[in-house]
Amino acid sequence: MFNLFRSRDKSVRILLGVLLGLVALSMVTYLIPSGPSMGGAAGDPTVVASVGSESLTAAEVSKAVQSMTRNRQLPPELLSIYVPQIIEQMINERAMAYEANRLGLKVSDEETNTAIIDSLPPQVVKDNKVDGATLNALLQQQGISMGDLKNSTARQVLINKLEQIVSQGVVVSPKDVENEYKHKNDKVKIEYVLLNTQKFQSQGEPTDTELQTYYSSHKSEFNVPEKKSYAIIVLDPQKLGAGNIPTEAQLQADYTDRRNEFQTPERVKARHILIKSDAANDAAMKAKAEGILKQLKSGGDFAALAKANSDDPGSKEQGGELGFMVRGQTVPEFDQALFTLKPGETSGLIKTTYGYHIIQVEAHEAARLQPLEEVKGALIADYQKKMAGQQMQSYSDKVIAQLRKDPLHPEKAAEAVGSQVLRADNVQAGDPLPGIGTSKEFSDAVAPLRKGDITAGPVVLPDGKAVIAVVTDVQPTRPATFDEAKAEVRTKATDEKVRRLIDQKATELAAKAKSLNGDLAAAAKSLGLEVKTSNDVDRQGAIESVGTASSIPEAWSKPEGTVIGPMNVSGGKVVAKVISKTPANLADLAAQAETIKGELRQARARERAQMFQDGLKERLKTDGKLKVNEDVRKRIVAQYQRT
Repeated sequence: MFNLFRSRDKSVRILLGVLLGLVALSMVTYLIPSGPSMGGAAGDPTVVASVGSESLTAAEVSKAVQSMTRNRQLPPELLSIYVPQIIEQMINERAMAYEANRLGLKVSDEETNTAIIDSLPPQVVKDNKVDGATLNALLQQQGISMGDLKNSTARQVLINKLEQIVSQGVVVSPKDVENEYKHKNDKVKIEYVLLNTQKFQSQGEPTDTELQTYYSSHKSEFNVPEKKSYAIIVLDPQKLGAGNIPTEAQLQADYTDRRNEFQTPERVKARHILIKSDAANDAAMKAKAEGILKQLKSGGDFAALAKANSDDPGSKEQGGELGFMVRGQTVPEFDQALFTLKPGETSGLIKTTYGYHIIQVEAHEAARLQPLEEVKGALIADYQKKMAGQQMQSYSDKVIAQLRKDPLHPEKAAEAVGSQVLRADNVQAGDPLPGIGTSKEFSDAVAPLRKGDITAGPVVLPDGKAVIAVVTDVQPTRPATFDEAKAEVRTKATDEKVRRLIDQKATELAAKAKSLNGDLAAAAKSLGLEVKTSNDVDRQGAIESVGTASSIPEAWSKPEGTVIGPMNVSGGKVVAKVISKTPANLADLAAQAETIKGELRQARARERAQMFQDGLKERLKTDGKLKVNEDVRKRIVAQYQRT
């Protein structure tokens, strides 16, 4: 909510900070190098690729995917599409950093620190200074250290320097700008027939004979996925922490050490109503705000009036509630009124750059130090969490060491830490597990493991529990029988039959329209198909049921009256006729020229950077500096395609 009326001189930097900060803190887990690992990728089942002396491990890929899915940057249902790209990006990062170092590019501590400050969320940076306590809390949530953050940021700054060098010298001519303007603003109008899956689905149901025939000719496509069996040991921090009770002396010492954390600044709890205004409607909006103020003075309910009238989406539904605020958190006019009013008082109209505010103060607290008794519960919880964390690490190390020594008897490892072994036999990735349920984190961690392998470290689940597992058996992927694959066979056979029907009808329609001198409507009617007509659209304009007009590129290259197609579009094929073409209005070119020029320059810079990156990787491969373990990469990708 506060972004709505923060001071304007900081708003742009803060917005960028929010966006970059969220990305930096959530993605830093995979940008951080695990440290140099000597040796090539070939033959090592834990290494996806190596660049120089640095290796990219399967565990790092799993950690990257876990981070993105945990922070909802990457929907789980799209993993099969994006995991190959994530792996490729991680290899690219290492290749670019390697080349930047080889060329002697350097990054200073000042550059790194500046980049960190620029990328952090606003709650971490106050008066251009980093709030260490808040930053440490955010880093702990991500499971990384300050050193990790500095290393990853320095690496990104280094790569950015190399990319800037590569993109220098990009030239965009006035003719390029004019051509791009025309490309963006030329318009067409078409008559079209969409032949889609939905229309022919009922005709695509295969017979039993067709199902058997399809299965026989596509046997290699139908497999029973790999299944694994696990012995799993679960460590629960809540159970560990509950047994750790600090003494009064420990609590007092902890309270003394952390006194600064319990200093509460002067703060005010308030609610407000905002009526947004600008130069065009200021008088009308002021009159509206005055009317609301009059209702309040007559006994009107503040919360109800806020819900009905406020233009602040962040607080409107809460009756204008803002919670507690400290000095300097809002724009000056709002801030001054906020700290002048007494509890229970309602302001007059407060004018800011956002419009007219009415403020009601609910409470005003002076700066103070919270006493020990008030924060004792938090101190005990922190102590238990800290001790549980230490025990979790100690117990994890003990379990892993015992499993490595004797993987055939996991009960001994569990007994050493007072836990039990959970067995999961013949499960596929994504199946629910005893004591865990369905866990993407677990699936990611065990994806590259073979029989007898142990998870590289404890797998931390969303509920805070840590899981260590040993693979006790692997049932490899095998060909599926017809009965096992029948449902999938039916789906694929139906899709293929429908595609053939669409291809046949679309080809027939195009031929008939051309034989009727371009009369697409008559041809469609004779085949029982529906004709539609688009609006005048540019390439990004929408054509009903088809998508953007750019999906029919021939509409711009062919003359009016031409029948075009069949063309593939999402969900089917299109046969169309060009009705009219409207060239771009060059009178508006001057107003858009600078924007278009900037867009073209950025696009060409990206193309040049991509060409450089591709060439660099080929050279590094030729020189033996970049080695990719295709077996490991394919195994990881296949794991996500099965889930």
